[in-house]
Amino acid sequence: MSRRGTHLVLQSIGAIACLVLQGAPIASGAGVGAVQAADAALQALQAAGHSHPIIDTHIHFFQPSRPGGVPWPPPPPGSDPLLYRDVLPPEYKAMATANGILASGVVEASPLVEDNQWVLNLLGHDSFFPFFVGQLEIGSADFGSNLERFSRDHRFVGIRGFLWSPPAITLDAAQLRDLRDLATRGMTLDIVSRGTTNPKDRVEALCTAVPNLRIIIDHLAGAHGLTPTPEWELAIRRLADLCPNLYIKFSSFYDMYVIGDGNHRWTAPTDLAAYKPHFDVLMTAFGEDRLIWGSNWPVSDLGGSFSGEIALAEQYLAPFGQVVRDKVMFKNSLLFYRRHVEGSDD
Repeated sequence: MSRRGTHLVLQSIGAIACLVLQGAPIASGAGVGAVQAADAALQALQAAGHSHPIIDTHIHFFQPSRPGGVPWPPPPPGSDPLLYRDVLPPEYKAMATANGILASGVVEASPLVEDNQWVLNLLGHDSFFPFFVGQLEIGSADFGSNLERFSRDHRFVGIRGFLWSPPAITLDAAQLRDLRDLATRGMTLDIVSRGTTNPKDRVEALCTAVPNLRIIIDHLAGAHGLTPTPEWELAIRRLADLCPNLYIKFSSFYDMYVIGDGNHRWTAPTDLAAYKPHFDVLMTAFGEDRLIWGSNWPVSDLGGSFSGEIALAEQYLAPFGQVVRDKVMFKNSLLFYRRHVEGSDD
């Protein structure tokens, strides 16, 4: 296929991704659900010679040089200069396309409400970035009005919650109101669960309290070191069994060997053997349909290379076959990060 032909196919894949994520029918005439649309996207890619499509579901953009700066990352010495710099779409897109990434989802790195709009404006109409996971304070008085405002943009597919504030999953009346609002709108919730941040028992309570809300635990659900602890493994398997609405973001591998606060450089292993024990627990517990790959760039650069992280994922998934690999690296993301409203066809 010519370069122009390949470019047109990639443009169509971006359009398909956008439509899937909006919950829209893809084919003319009868509506086609998200599963069929994801299959159609894969078939088009394979026909164009792209046998290993990837969607990166976890990247951040921020600009410390703008007026007012940013709340995160902190300036040196609070963070590494590799992290504390202007991190913007052109840099990422050039690197990502060179590594076979076909589309990427942006996750908010700031607790400031108006920074949600800043990211949406930054992305413009580039179909390479078909979805955005924002940040709003769950349980706050203005949550509903802010969610209504941002959800008018089809790229705003959900939020990342319980990271900055409020400090805990309380499931009080205000939190439940807002979580149910998310679910009713067909939106998603990203959370972090590691150490004392959102312990697994609170995640379980959250999932069972709002069973129609699609929830994903970012960054391997707090996996750390070479050998899974019995407590971590037991909690993971319990969550997988009791929470069918819960997914795991197969992301930020280097965090397993982080040194210090995670805002400074460290050297993570490059050998799959250093990661496989935790990967195996997540795969056997949650299965091929509830793992979704993401890089966590640019934070991932502090521990290793972008291409190296992709290589680890590909090496691990290869023995499972192409179908499983495509689910984790591409297809599952389209099915999870979509604006699916209850009562629709899919």
